[in-house]
Amino acid sequence: MPRRRRLFNFVFLPAVTVAACVLAYYTYLTASQFDQLGEQSIAQSTLLLVQEKVDRVEQRLIDADNAVFHLVDPADPTSFEATWPPLAERISPSVRAVLLLDDSGNVLGYSARASEFEKQEFLKVLRERILPDLELERQPRGRLKHLHRSYGGHNYLISYETRVLAGRRYYVIAHHDSGYLVREEFPELFTNEEGRQLYNVVDEDNRRIYGPSLARSGDYLVGRRFPTTLYQWRLQVAPLQAPLLEQKHRTRRVNEVGLIGLSFVIIIAGVIFFVYAAEKERRLNELKSEFIANVSHELKTPLSVVRMFGEMLLTKRVKSPEKQQEYLEIICRESERLTALIENVLDFAALERGKIRYDLRERDVAEVVSRAIETFRYRIEKEGTEVHLERRGAQTSVALDEQAILLAVINLLDNAVKYGEGSVVEVVVDSTPREVQVRVRDHGKGIPAKDLERVFERFYRAQGTTARGSGIGLSLVQHIVAAHGGRAWAEHAPGGGAIVAFSLPRLKRARTQTPRGEGAERAGDV
Repeated sequence: MPRRRRLFNFVFLPAVTVAACVLAYYTYLTASQFDQLGEQSIAQSTLLLVQEKVDRVEQRLIDADNAVFHLVDPADPTSFEATWPPLAERISPSVRAVLLLDDSGNVLGYSARASEFEKQEFLKVLRERILPDLELERQPRGRLKHLHRSYGGHNYLISYETRVLAGRRYYVIAHHDSGYLVREEFPELFTNEEGRQLYNVVDEDNRRIYGPSLARSGDYLVGRRFPTTLYQWRLQVAPLQAPLLEQKHRTRRVNEVGLIGLSFVIIIAGVIFFVYAAEKERRLNELKSEFIANVSHELKTPLSVVRMFGEMLLTKRVKSPEKQQEYLEIICRESERLTALIENVLDFAALERGKIRYDLRERDVAEVVSRAIETFRYRIEKEGTEVHLERRGAQTSVALDEQAILLAVINLLDNAVKYGEGSVVEVVVDSTPREVQVRVRDHGKGIPAKDLERVFERFYRAQGTTARGSGIGLSLVQHIVAAHGGRAWAEHAPGGGAIVAFSLPRLKRARTQTPRGEGAERAGDV
């Protein structure tokens, strides 16, 4: 048995705990993967939409550049100043100014949809700040390029292309109005998905250029930088319900962790309860085995005595009448002890099965206790012990089953005589407004502190005790008292010894209590 218990403690319990941890881990992992798949599908569809919108913005700007640059001819440097303005609103609404420069940086043609002052201001910024950043000398022929940068707190988008005529390089430059893009182009481009998606455009410092804040969109926010034109800006897209989805995602994650944790706790609690129940069952089986051994010994001893003295009397080996009388008394005493033990075991079995019927009637507890002492008188005289009964309070009548309480008191007396070591046994019947108490005290060694709470357990006997008994006497007392609505307890007595007692509540009228089934009413001692 110890080997099996060690195997259970060191193999089964760790295995169940590890299995619970593995189950919790894979459950959480599966739930996380499911969430990730949902997020990835939303992110992928949003990413496709972002890419489509970025491409549309890029293509619109490039188409405007191509339309404008097509009108510029280095052979006729100023011709576009007359041809472009009438067409500007239709073919290049975002272009604010167009210039043609020679390889020395001289302006050969300049057309702008602005006042004269604004034209001069832009020309000044172009010469002082923008041209050095264009690196026109390295620009390949016929290749469209863009410069997107801020100068003096203003954002500029510059498109430029190199032309070659008669071995000489010329540069066509277009200035896009980024403010116009934000005010006019973006709302038009981003309005088709309105109602399902949210858009904004931010710069490299994450400052918003266009659209609402998407800070609460969490993992559902998808962004894409404009690759060649507005490359310092980034388009961001999120589902319209992204904040709610993010909140639900967090809540779901917390709930999943909580549920998995709760399941893990329940599994561990179940294992602990199983271990506790198994350990309790093991202890109970040990107590039952000890009880069977004690009862077998208690039955064997008086039977052996009765048989021995009966054979001596039967074979007429006892010549003296005095000896015959002594042997007959021994046989009678051992028979009574054997009968009492058997009846006690039968009563306990009946109580365990709920087969005892209690007929509660108004009775005087002190008189029932006095009857129990008289019934137990033979045992008291045989042990050379005295029993003193004290009654406190005038009214000690309660509703009780007389035979059952008689059995309970006899068991308390037997317990006091066994463990009192020949000392005087004191019985007190005390009346209070709410209950009547019966306390039985001996002057023996007392009950060890660790056993005070367990003396009423079935089959339990204090370790190291040498007194004879089955270990069910006090358990019978507790069963009987509990059926009457009372309580039983044990405590140390002042000056040494132990007090084992019970109380019965006062009832306004007598009643009959039937737990389950019917059976005999029997009284006896341990």
